[in-house]
Amino acid sequence: MPPKEMLVDQFANIHKNRHALHHAATLKIAHAKRYNHLIGLLLIDLDNFKSINSHLGHLMGDKLLLETHARLAACLNSDDFIARIDGDEFVVLLGNVTSPKTAETAIRKIMHCFTQNYNLNGITARINASMGVAYYPHAGVDASALLQSAAMCMSHAKSLGGNNYQCYTETIKKKYTKQSYLENALKFALEKKELFLTYQPIFKLATKEMVGMEALLRWRHPSIGLISPDTFIKLAENNGLISSIGEWALQTVCEQAKKWHNAGHNQFKISFNISSNQLLQKSFLHFMMRMFKSTHMPAHLLELELTETAFLTKASYFKAILKKISKTGIGITIDDFGTGHSSLIRLKNLPIRALKIDKSFVFNITPDSFDAIIVNSLITLGKKLNMNVIAEGIETKADLEFLVSNGCPQGQGYYLCKPLNAKQMTAFLKKNKKTSGSR
Repeated sequence: MPPKEMLVDQFANIHKNRHALHHAATLKIAHAKRYNHLIGLLLIDLDNFKSINSHLGHLMGDKLLLETHARLAACLNSDDFIARIDGDEFVVLLGNVTSPKTAETAIRKIMHCFTQNYNLNGITARINASMGVAYYPHAGVDASALLQSAAMCMSHAKSLGGNNYQCYTETIKKKYTKQSYLENALKFALEKKELFLTYQPIFKLATKEMVGMEALLRWRHPSIGLISPDTFIKLAENNGLISSIGEWALQTVCEQAKKWHNAGHNQFKISFNISSNQLLQKSFLHFMMRMFKSTHMPAHLLELELTETAFLTKASYFKAILKKISKTGIGITIDDFGTGHSSLIRLKNLPIRALKIDKSFVFNITPDSFDAIIVNSLITLGKKLNMNVIAEGIETKADLEFLVSNGCPQGQGYYLCKPLNAKQMTAFLKKNKKTSGSR
């Protein structure tokens, strides 16, 4: 039999579907209930399995899954159950568990089996696993509830970097129940007009003259209230909503900016932080061109901000797309600079116009602090590379005085001006224009 057909035949024997899992779990739960013992359900997901398929091919990926199944089976007793339920996910049911402590031996054996290299037709491969552990009856009284609890724990294990296991707790349940609720609510946030923008001025620090502003995306949920951008942006990236939300925000920013420019407030640029996921969309540049055409917003008045981590993968792609964007006149700013993994070579090769010093370095800065050394180095670096430098998070008079005395060109923060809604910003611009004109 040809190798590929052999693999298909073998998978027919090991690939238990969810119905078979549900049936086995129901029988074990009935037995556990009768004899007053526990059941452990382990959900195991291979970390970065897609890279095996991408680099070695699906045939080698299938061989790795077969080997994984064999390794898992070798860790179990005869009354345990194993199933591959989806892609690179396996479920193990541990029967006759007297306490979670007694299941630790099997769990550790399973985690240890991934420390051994795989031999895939002479190619050595290594892969780790993340595992979620849920016990009957504490984490659920039926198969579906146990699987859902184990899935929460497995997601938590992955969020901690993978290659570990996490057991069900009420804390994990609350976290992922809320996350699931927010993921669903975010799908309708745009049409319910729960998303909105605020605008924070950016000043020339030496003169406190406004030279720009940053548009900030916010979400106010009707019952929860304001939700941190760190929370909902990640959710939007994970569930594929970031493109539609980002496009709406950019369209709104440009439409509002054009209104201000038409009213004579045209001495500033406006910046907006975009997700690297948006840049990965092949249609992004076309969207930008259509948006400028529909809003009549000059491209050179817009700055796009990206964090350093956006360039860690697909470096050549981002270099190419950012150069195309830069040619339209749009400026590129690195946000939260100093917190990621930027290299000088990357900065040299990318069309970057400005660096933003992360607020964690600026907050309560003192002249003799380690933060002061970092900030001064970043200011010098930006100037040497002929880039603008903007300090974020200026909260006190002392913060401002330090930055001014050390030659930081621009900055923003609550001490200078808090974020304003569009109506408030319009009033601020009018007042700022009158003040400037009276000098």
